[in-house]
Amino acid sequence: MDPRGTVLIIDDEESILEVIDEYLSERGFATATAATGEAARSLVAERSFDVALVDLKLPDTDGLDLVEEISRRRPETRCVIMTGFASMESTIEALRLNVFDYVIKPFQMVKIAEVVEAAVDHVVMKRTGAKLISQLEQANRRLEKSKNDLSVRILRANEELGEANESLKRHVTRLKMLYQMGRDISSNEDWSDSLDRFLMALCRYLGADGAGLLLFSGGGSSLKVRASYQLEVEWIAGAVETLAGTQRSDELMTEVFSLESCREGSPSSCAGRKKAWSDTSIPLLYKGVWLGFLLVRKLYRSRKAYLNDYHFLTTIQTILTEEVANAVNISRLRHLKDFNETILENINSGVLTTDRDGRIVFLNSRAREVLGRDGATEHFDVFFENPYGQGSLFDRLAGGEERNATIEGALVREGGWRVPVRLSTTVVETDDYHGRTVVAVFEDLTAQRAMEEELRRADRLRSLGELSAGVAHEIRNPLTGIATTAQVLRERLAGDGENVKYITVILDEIKRLDDIIRNLLTFARPTQPRPAAVSLAEVIESALALVADDAAGSGVAVSFESEIEDDSCLLDRDQVKQVILNIAMNGVQACDRGGALSVRLAEAPDRAFVAVTVADTGEGIGPEAADKLYNPFFTTRPEGTGLGLSISRKIVEAHGGRLFHESEQGRGTTFYIELPRRLAVSAAAGNG
Repeated sequence: MDPRGTVLIIDDEESILEVIDEYLSERGFATATAATGEAARSLVAERSFDVALVDLKLPDTDGLDLVEEISRRRPETRCVIMTGFASMESTIEALRLNVFDYVIKPFQMVKIAEVVEAAVDHVVMKRTGAKLISQLEQANRRLEKSKNDLSVRILRANEELGEANESLKRHVTRLKMLYQMGRDISSNEDWSDSLDRFLMALCRYLGADGAGLLLFSGGGSSLKVRASYQLEVEWIAGAVETLAGTQRSDELMTEVFSLESCREGSPSSCAGRKKAWSDTSIPLLYKGVWLGFLLVRKLYRSRKAYLNDYHFLTTIQTILTEEVANAVNISRLRHLKDFNETILENINSGVLTTDRDGRIVFLNSRAREVLGRDGATEHFDVFFENPYGQGSLFDRLAGGEERNATIEGALVREGGWRVPVRLSTTVVETDDYHGRTVVAVFEDLTAQRAMEEELRRADRLRSLGELSAGVAHEIRNPLTGIATTAQVLRERLAGDGENVKYITVILDEIKRLDDIIRNLLTFARPTQPRPAAVSLAEVIESALALVADDAAGSGVAVSFESEIEDDSCLLDRDQVKQVILNIAMNGVQACDRGGALSVRLAEAPDRAFVAVTVADTGEGIGPEAADKLYNPFFTTRPEGTGLGLSISRKIVEAHGGRLFHESEQGRGTTFYIELPRRLAVSAAAGNG
């Protein structure tokens, strides 16, 4: 690495020399040291330095004398005086010798570095300036030498330009008009303004009285006026009729012809016409397809007068034919593009395309929605995990032999959220420059997976319900016999207090078993809702009244708030009350000692439903339990049966509603119950 600059340090104190030398060397300067004036003179004689740090008091010479000698021998070196004995005389002498700066001992090393950096910058600036001045002087000499040659060339070029200018002026108007016409028609989807300007310019250039453009539509079956300038409506209508009739008789010419010859019954080329004419028709024919005609109203008294405009008119014919054909194709492409974009933006699948490097270049609205952001310019692999293992999924798809692939994997959204997707890809290879790109169509499988899981859950619950009903029936018969026998024993042992106590325990446990069996049967064969007009707020309040004592005993505050004016619904009062009671009791038990249980009644997003929210401030539900929460016999409490939430969900679903929850460990759990206001009407009708 090149040094920042060269520095000579002159001081008779060895410790100062070492410190300054080490400090400046660490900052990138190339340094040399001298403890005497003689040693300094030897170093200055050998090579040049950018900066010299000179101690004012040296054992063998005066520092100012040494500065004067260095300045005389090396004018480019900037000298800095270091002294602890500054005086007015020494300061004046230093200024006389053009010393760069003056540093008083004891000094700070930072100050020394700042002075040295400033001195080096000064030297570099001066050196650069001198070099630039030398280069400018050389350039000026070369410029002066070239000046005379250039003057001669300019004079000769002016003469040639003068000759060419006259010719150029004759063509500039024509070229400007042709250029403007092509640009307007090519770039403007709405031709009206551009065609009007073109016809106006054409008439001015030719000195014509008017012009018009007729185009075929409906696959060439109909000829219509597209634009006109200074042509009477009756005249142009007659021209349309004449040209349409000539086309039907298959007598149209591909060369420029006179409209008068068509009216005379024998279309003829203007280049071969001998009589005067005023209406010229320029046919527009593209690859055997008739596009239309350009009409020009200008009186040509002879064939010779027409030939002056012949080349211009044939050029107009060529350009206008190409532009009209292009405009028709562009219009079709635009309609097709709009149609394709409409489809892409409205399909329920995400669509994206990449460049050859895997960067995303296009996303439809569904893709942006699933990705969670506009991922344009980001790499394909950022969003899609590779189900094949390590490496780039894009490289595997683009580099494989198969052009089409369908895989199921995961899409990774911001924050690491994974979304299951089905990804269908096609490799497209357009040319060597664009390389192989990928077009991907992907579907969010979240709802499908949830539906599949729900179907599996329903199937498991149905099987479990059938099994539970059978088991409950088989258990209940012997349980009845045990209960009857225990009751008889208790009556016979009425005087034996010790034995009666055990019999009572047996009967209590039999009752608990009977409650479990009753819940099993309710789960296996839930009772159909019997809807009736009820006040949902009253149902909730009556359920909360049943948990009030338990809540008070656990120090849990219970609150209820209704946000709707009309809370009347057609529901099964007892079943809905059971749902609220089950969830509220779970919330109270989750709070343990202290906390709060809040219940809120509000309108659901769908106005045909009402929403009941039951929130507690308990410990929350862990992720390992969230998926099993509604499974029968799953419980987090030793004394629970695990049937309460299973039965509650069945009741809600039987009403046509839904039950779900959100939970955060340590922050509590919220259950959401959505019930229809009037779905129960059909159930009532069915029961009747």
